[in-house]
Amino acid sequence: MAERRSKSKQAVAFAIVLLVLVGILWNRKSDVKPPALVERLTLGIVQEPLCALLHLAVEKGFFLAEGLEVTVADNYSSGKLALQGMLNGEVELTACAEVPIVFNSFTRQDYKVIATIGSSNNEPKVIARRDRGIEKPADLKGKRIATQRASAVHFFLHLFMIKHSLTAGDVQLSFTEGEKLPEMFAAGEIDAFSMREPYISQASEKAGTDNVIIFAEPGLYRKSYNLVSTNDLILEKPQVVEKALRALIRAESFASRQKGQAISIISRRLELEEAVLASDWPELDLRVALGQALLVELEDEAQWAIANELVESKEAPNYLNFIHLDALKAVKSKAVSIIH
Repeated sequence: MAERRSKSKQAVAFAIVLLVLVGILWNRKSDVKPPALVERLTLGIVQEPLCALLHLAVEKGFFLAEGLEVTVADNYSSGKLALQGMLNGEVELTACAEVPIVFNSFTRQDYKVIATIGSSNNEPKVIARRDRGIEKPADLKGKRIATQRASAVHFFLHLFMIKHSLTAGDVQLSFTEGEKLPEMFAAGEIDAFSMREPYISQASEKAGTDNVIIFAEPGLYRKSYNLVSTNDLILEKPQVVEKALRALIRAESFASRQKGQAISIISRRLELEEAVLASDWPELDLRVALGQALLVELEDEAQWAIANELVESKEAPNYLNFIHLDALKAVKSKAVSIIH
């Protein structure tokens, strides 16, 4: 009898240990067990700090926890290219800054903003070469400056030049893809460029940190990163859009509670030095929301595009027609504050 009790206790103890081990292994894979019904979603992710919530939701298994099996395309070097990829049918959902949303709005109406997932008042910067005699913004006069056309960094450069009394005629302005700028800068093909991380750090490393100067302008431009979806997904699979938002809200909570781990994950995924990201992290507002500021930004940037003849149209669209409110209202109604 005693031997039987002993074996029974051993069996119970073994079962407990087994359950604990299973739980540990599962948590390493995903934070929450996925529901029975799993739907598929194609997702475009940009190598960009303000896209952090998407990176975290993938890394921590939050999409799967909400019942989404995501196929990720993470080869987009900018939000502009990610949005174009979505419009070309490569993915169903992605994120980008507000400027590409504006430029495409003059020719297309088949997409909508679902939510803002990050913003910063100090993300884009201008990096310049000291060996070209550049020590202050005024020294950029006559210099070769590059950026990515029709993007957030292009709009930032416009505001930066206005602040420092520079006109388009004062500089030799050129446009190219963001990922090419660090190499061009290091090779001396350009004297300065307007960009964001991780390209600023890449250029500094390639050109030599002692030979570069970085001009930051906190508060000059609020850049927002926005979740964008095709109208087809919104109309045909509204539940998928809501699940994606819930996954991002989980990521928002994780970024707030586990800051150190979040920084480590994002720095690895962006191949960005952890100390650099940690320094910038306090300026990243990583929240899922839809606020009035977004609408104002879209309207202001549309007027800039028209005034500078960057688009053919002379009239801006109604940007309320490009914002889908219902999904976020259903998931987290207090996060919606757009006047409509």
